[in-house]
Amino acid sequence: MKYFIKLSYNGNNYNGWQKQKNTKFTIQEEIENKISIILKKKINIIGCSRTDSGVHANIMYAHFNYKKKINKKIFIYKINILISFNIVIYKIFKVNNKIHARFNAKFREYKYIISYKKYPFYKNLYWYWNYKNKLNIKLMNKAIKIIINRKNFYLFTKIKKNNINNNYNCNIYYAYWKKYKNYIFFYIKSNRFLRKMVRYIISICIEVGIKKINIKELKEKIKKKKIFFNINVPAYGLYLNKIKYKKNINL
Repeated sequence: MKYFIKLSYNGNNYNGWQKQKNTKFTIQEEIENKISIILKKKINIIGCSRTDSGVHANIMYAHFNYKKKINKKIFIYKINILISFNIVIYKIFKVNNKIHARFNAKFREYKYIISYKKYPFYKNLYWYWNYKNKLNIKLMNKAIKIIINRKNFYLFTKIKKNNINNNYNCNIYYAYWKKYKNYIFFYIKSNRFLRKMVRYIISICIEVGIKKINIKELKEKIKKKKIFFNINVPAYGLYLNKIKYKKNINL
């Protein structure tokens, strides 16, 4: 049988979602270890996305295979006692064996948060903008329209040299900036995302927003394929915000 879990996590203390050879501090490994203890069997899970180091998830899905029936209430109770306080498992449910947490996702939405005001209780959950230059949201929305008007996003991701023939195509459904009180929010929805793609896009938008480059210069940089990411956008302001599947995946 195949089971899905629905969860959230604070990614500050982790080196991203995916397991790595050089570290044990990943979300995937943390969850796998705790599920394996509960079910008394080595469990491997596959997530619907692979967030970078320090990135959070308001919502996340992952699947694993297990032959026996799981008591859902007992499982949720035990997993949330054992697992780190930075992770919460909300739900477990059975799905069709053909459903895949990653490949059957229709789209994903990411959200980035910037605040003009300093809040001591929310450290490392948003980027505190303490620079003199206020961000021009109108210019940033003009910039994002230009950036997402394409299919191939190899200019806006971390790639190896001489390795541009891989699949860097993404279908972006929308991307926009919105100001609310002391906060600035960035939303972007796509069928898939590339490594560091969202933060690189934000970096370019901010350069336009502080008038370091103008719209004409942005167009020229894209045309000449000379994009430089001069602003270090911290990962902790970024959240995997929504996941949508092609159909109702519950059995």
